[in-house]
Amino acid sequence: MKYTPEELKGKFVVGFDTICEGNQCAKDENDNPDPNLYDSEAEARKELFGDAICGLEGTDDDYFKENEMDKETVLSEMRDILKDGDADKMRDYLSENSACNYYDEFIQEAEEFIVGRKAILTDNGVRIEGTKLEDL
Repeated sequence: MKYTPEELKGKFVVGFDTICEGNQCAKDENDNPDPNLYDSEAEARKELFGDAICGLEGTDDDYFKENEMDKETVLSEMRDILKDGDADKMRDYLSENSACNYYDEFIQEAEEFIVGRKAILTDNGVRIEGTKLEDL
């Protein structure tokens, strides 16, 4: 889907980084980038936080043991914060408990989000690859 600069202005995207494909976002049924655009960073934060809870709910106990966390305590705390709806608390919780951001998602302004963003080291320095949403 192609976006105009006006459609992207003031919007936010939840993204994630992959080793092989660089920064990614939600995709459509044909595997093309089709991010949800959020009107505020707070709205995007709530989506990211909910994703993290879902990821943690589905993971095995070994993940929690490896990260020295109690599954029930973490999920209870996170559900309470999500229910409260305070995006600042969500941000702070994940900052203090990075292993709880299960999908390693991040929030970025839609105008700045680059699908497939990768830093390529060359003889001449670093080259950034990828496509802005408005150029898809």
